Amino acid sequence: MRYPEYFAKCIPELFIFGRFGFRLHAQMITGPKCDFTGIREKLVRAKQNILNLQIEIDRFLQGGEYPTFPDNDQELLLKAISYHKNRVIPLRFSVLAGEIIHHLRSCFDHIVWQFSRQSYREAKPTKIEFPVQEVRPINKKVLTGYERYVKGVFNPGALILIEMFQPHNSPDPPDSPLLIIHKMDIMDKHRELVLCASTGALQLPMDAIYRYLRYQYGESGSAPVDLGDEFQRHGKIVPQISFKQFGGREIEPVVQGLAELHNFTIKAVNMFENLIQFDGSDC
Repeated sequence: MRYPEYFAKCIPELFIFGRFGFRLHAQMITGPKCDFTGIREKLVRAKQNILNLQIEIDRFLQGGEYPTFPDNDQELLLKAISYHKNRVIPLRFSVLAGEIIHHLRSCFDHIVWQFSRQSYREAKPTKIEFPVQEVRPINKKVLTGYERYVKGVFNPGALILIEMFQPHNSPDPPDSPLLIIHKMDIMDKHRELVLCASTGALQLPMDAIYRYLRYQYGESGSAPVDLGDEFQRHGKIVPQISFKQFGGREIEPVVQGLAELHNFTIKAVNMFENLIQFDGSDC
């Protein structure tokens, strides 16, 4: 079961709890005013960077030999594979990918910041972040660390969502998009480049990829996308730049993977922002 189906099961319970919990919360304490403008700008910037990275990767691959893989000459195909396998990937691609990942991770941290009380922001500004736990905490030390990050959050719906997004609640924690973002951001912080490799992949237009992902994540107004039909009309086998490690996957095309993480983050931001719109209360 992937995230969309998991969320679909939990949303009714969340809203039932929230309908009453929010009102009780509003009577007890006035929360901070939420402003998701900065988060939205980060998402816009991340998408722009993904599209720019796609342009740079395409320019790099198209500028070399064998811009597409021959499909009717086995000897030429083997030469093309060997050529791309041994190409030196510009370090710039890894740096740009790391910057995009950081924007996405920052969106989650800013969510917790928005839902934290002003007094906690001022007292513990460096202790506010979105907790990410691959394994459900079983000891007090780990649990205390989780609680410290969200200590300033009083909105019950936000706390439920934060817990729901934890990778240990995913059917396959290593492939949790949040965990992938978190781990790749840690690599970037430690000045370790996100490793990329030259591979082959089925290529589709970015528009088709985004339309498919929006539908998969249940975005309002999105329509089904027949990938088979899209590939018949637009697809081709081309050399590609891929992540060497992407969650539980050893190879994942860079742009496709980043687009998947970007759409996941949009979905998460929408769910948190809807908490405010649903009840009309403060954070």
